[in-house]
Amino acid sequence: MYRLVAFDLDGTVADTLADLAASVNAALSMSGLPGYPKDAYRHFVGNGVDNLIRTTLAGAYTPALAERVKADFGAYYAAHTMDHTTAYPGVAELLARLSADGVMTAVISNKPDVYVPEIMRTLYPDHRFTYLSGQREGVARKPAPDALLALLDRLGAQKDETLYVGDSDVDVAFAHAAGVKVCGVSWGFRGADELIAAGADYIAYSIEELTGVIYE
Repeated sequence: MYRLVAFDLDGTVADTLADLAASVNAALSMSGLPGYPKDAYRHFVGNGVDNLIRTTLAGAYTPALAERVKADFGAYYAAHTMDHTTAYPGVAELLARLSADGVMTAVISNKPDVYVPEIMRTLYPDHRFTYLSGQREGVARKPAPDALLALLDRLGAQKDETLYVGDSDVDVAFAHAAGVKVCGVSWGFRGADELIAAGADYIAYSIEELTGVIYE
């Protein structure tokens, strides 16, 4: 049984895809640029907002345009963060069990830090996370292991007592760079094939399978 379980956010504990897609498309439209279908964003998100904007601008990219679209995205997303965002089935029950059993829980995301507490409080109002962290100044984004290593140090947790849970190859690389095992979840944005190819230690196809990994 693991003593600390840290989760990715987008595509792992929260289905945020519709709101992210709508917000980027709105920002692109403000600059006279076309948007993308929602499903295209499954492969755009996960590497931080700067990379998200750069990817969606594609051949139209310039630093000045990227800054403007990023600002418009931030303003729109701040007002529409929770329009369609939902919790994945079973996650609340898993968090309740972990809390009852004294397991520490954390979220480490490449989403800008300002959004992380709001989403977690809204979706999981009855759960108190040990630590919440999004992308912030001075801390390298995933897959650099800095945020996870800092969390281990902060909580005094050992690497072999810690499991990271995510839905993408970025999450696998992040956990492994920190020397921590990772469980990929198939219900996220990227799917099981990417997680298998990336070398995830476990793949969970259901919340019951994730629970079994944590309590093995």
